[in-house]
Amino acid sequence: MARPHEEYRYMPEGADTAVIFVHGILGSPSQFTYLVDSLGSRITVANLLLPGHGGTVREFAHSGMSAWQSHVDACVAELAKTHRNILLVGHSMGCLLSVQAALTYPERVRGLFMLAVPLVIRVPSPAVINRMKGALGGDSGQEYAQWRLASEETGSVRALRRLDYLPALPRFLELFIKSWKTRRLIARVAAPIFAVHSEFDETVSPRSLRYIEGLPGAAVMIARDSGHFYYPEQAKLLISDALARFMEATCGAADMAHQKPPV
Repeated sequence: MARPHEEYRYMPEGADTAVIFVHGILGSPSQFTYLVDSLGSRITVANLLLPGHGGTVREFAHSGMSAWQSHVDACVAELAKTHRNILLVGHSMGCLLSVQAALTYPERVRGLFMLAVPLVIRVPSPAVINRMKGALGGDSGQEYAQWRLASEETGSVRALRRLDYLPALPRFLELFIKSWKTRRLIARVAAPIFAVHSEFDETVSPRSLRYIEGLPGAAVMIARDSGHFYYPEQAKLLISDALARFMEATCGAADMAHQKPPV
């Protein structure tokens, strides 16, 4: 893999299947490392870094939803010229961007594999955080400490204080609008959908699943003891296995774990 907050691409000669990873708001390609590492050597990988990410909060504030969607769409359009199958793997806002890309390129996108789909967003409250703490062993619990660390490590936008994010508030408003619009669009996606919802997601409400369950070709998995960014090792193994099975079912790509792409 490339350095944590850099875009990473790997394109083996003759590959007919490409997997595009799309992180969420303030996120980073690094949060997909365990999934990228599980892919086979004959799979093209594009682990995107969205515009305005990987730098300062000022750069983030001057970006926006239109630029983020265009970045994803451009990658799909580029890889569609040389690949028969494209699978989109999104986390949080990356799921919303993936839904729109699937609607724009239905002839190439074979499936959507989505983590923490934010169709209903909730602002983390003390009650939700305390529930997470209790489930993972309280303030001194090792897993809770790992949950906090995962949240910090996946952030790719630098800011010294929380107040520094004030100029970026319009970007978060765009996220809420995108979430609301995607609720009405997701039923139009023809490609199969596999959604992973974290048991203790502090940002995405379980009500998001109402818009996915029951859709033709859709399946849902609950990641136990997981948060919005934090996935314990057992959950990562199950998610990686689910991705392998989903790829084989949608793209016929059966060499997922045989060899890893070069780092």
